[in-house]
Amino acid sequence: MRQMAWWRSPAVPAGSLVIGNLPLDSKDLEFDLQSLIGTLPIMLGDPRKLSQEMRSHVRKWADWMVRMQKTYDYMSFRQDLPGFGEPAEGSWDGWARINTERKNGGIIGVFRQGAGESTRKVIIDYLDPAKEYQILQAPEDKLITVLTGHQLSTEGFQVAMEKNYDGEVFEIRQTLNQP
Repeated sequence: MRQMAWWRSPAVPAGSLVIGNLPLDSKDLEFDLQSLIGTLPIMLGDPRKLSQEMRSHVRKWADWMVRMQKTYDYMSFRQDLPGFGEPAEGSWDGWARINTERKNGGIIGVFRQGAGESTRKVIIDYLDPAKEYQILQAPEDKLITVLTGHQLSTEGFQVAMEKNYDGEVFEIRQTLNQP
């Protein structure tokens, strides 16, 4: 599904891509959902069949996505992450949905698809170089680091994944009380 989004999103806004039709009862629900967030995330199935814990977790992701759309209009934007390529076995891939008009932030997804190395540096362009941004791991809003737009575009931050097939989604949030 990430590969189909990679091929199509340069020509069609990410928010209009309905890709995957993944089942809610997937054994890899978390990974599947993270992969779909860069497009229009639609999953098939009956949420009543999920455990209460899993329903709560999916609800947390859904609430997070609604909040991100309201804050950044992320589905209207699409960028590649520098140094990350087309999704392919044995590599890392990722996407960015940074609001390039307001430069107030956005979201990114980073995925390890059987890559040999367990860490990667993530560089993010399209932000105001002078402003400060928090990097928050979704959906819990766990603070990873705080960097300026300049630092994010030159130094970036490290992402580590122990599992060979894994993903992480992050919010890039401009800090408050800036001129």
